[in-house]
Amino acid sequence: MLLQHPMTAASPPRIPPLGGTARRPRFSVMVPTFEPDEKLGAALESVLQQAESAADMQIAVVDDGSTPGHVERLVRSLDRSGRIEVFANDRRLGLAGNWNRSIALARGQLVHLLHQDDSVLPGFYAAIDRGFRSAPDVGMAFCRSRIIDDCGRRMKTTSRQQWLPGVLANWLVTIAERQRIQTPAAVVARSTYESVGGYRPELCHALDWEMWVRIAAGHRVWYEPRALANYRRHVANETSRLFASGAVWPDMARALRINATMLPDSLRASTTAASVRWHAASAIRTAERQLAAGASDAAAATLRAIPDLLEVLSGQPVSGVASRRLASLRSRLRQEAPTQRAA
Repeated sequence: MLLQHPMTAASPPRIPPLGGTARRPRFSVMVPTFEPDEKLGAALESVLQQAESAADMQIAVVDDGSTPGHVERLVRSLDRSGRIEVFANDRRLGLAGNWNRSIALARGQLVHLLHQDDSVLPGFYAAIDRGFRSAPDVGMAFCRSRIIDDCGRRMKTTSRQQWLPGVLANWLVTIAERQRIQTPAAVVARSTYESVGGYRPELCHALDWEMWVRIAAGHRVWYEPRALANYRRHVANETSRLFASGAVWPDMARALRINATMLPDSLRASTTAASVRWHAASAIRTAERQLAAGASDAAAATLRAIPDLLEVLSGQPVSGVASRRLASLRSRLRQEAPTQRAA
């Protein structure tokens, strides 16, 4: 039977509360970086265009071991006044580690983690602030996102969760089924991070999704239906690299098991089953695209990960169309492998 005894997840890293009684900014916009290019300037400019004073909005770049002096030069070419703080890690912390250090360095009541190649649109911070003020007990707020390409052209807009701004109903089940939030669109109260902990270093791709589920399990979430954030999708970003290497799907399986521990008993079986089936179908679609593009090694890595996804269902078999598609893809891989070796 499905997940009658879900795994016991290790505790996430602790986010220590701030000490002292000094007046705190409303927002901390924290930009984790590693070897950024000129897109970092576009990200910071999108913040500066709607920034409050330094007393009301902290803006900081937290660099995880880039070439010495590189990030400082990029930031100062845009901001000669020193308005933007620059922190440099003395050793590589990795993705989750640098995100967690960014949160620890945040002095604001609300923390916005903005990736170095993403950006926000005018009105983002005002809309998010209205959300937190209209529902003071919410733990996080987010908006729709525009998915853009390397040149900034819009590819699509994320799905609308509801028509009007406000607190989302039944959000835990919705977000536990699959990822629906792009990180640049989300702002989390620092007190929420202090209560639920930081991002899990054992996850390389689904660490933000797991965080949204963890927050939804204990806090209400506010939503703005306007698309006020840009998430950039391009071949050089971390997500594209992880898909090409096949690392995404084992990571998803780990996140599925952790997320199951966040669900109440009455919802765990049905919600996790829906999530597993959606991700298995997504993996099959990914393998089909990889094969069509001639990336048979990547397709093979994707297909090898599907049994681990399905194992979360405790042996319940995949059936119907998905089963036939999986068998067809494996057959195509077997046929193409000798041809590629001969070439």
